[in-house]
Amino acid sequence: MAGTVPISGDLSMADLADRLIKQEQLGFQQVTALAKDTTQVRNLMTTVSQPNQLGALTIVAAGGASPGTKVLSANVYISGTATDIDLYRQPL
Repeated sequence: MAGTVPISGDLSMADLADRLIKQEQLGFQQVTALAKDTTQVRNLMTTVSQPNQLGALTIVAAGGASPGTKVLSANVYISGTATDIDLYRQPL
């Protein structure tokens, strides 16, 4: 179901990317926003419905390089610490 979902702020970059991918695939959704929750150490993922298959997501430190298309930049919790990241969509 599209909307906003809380995601643990204790995950590594790779684990957060895996969680986002699973959320997209299981719910036929596409991530449109990712942000820190201002009330606790967790992240909030916002999605919209997406019936088409999407490529995997990769998270890198802000300004880092990754193949694929950059879809958003955000300040989120990575391993419990506020971190600037870039989110990339990989081709199918």
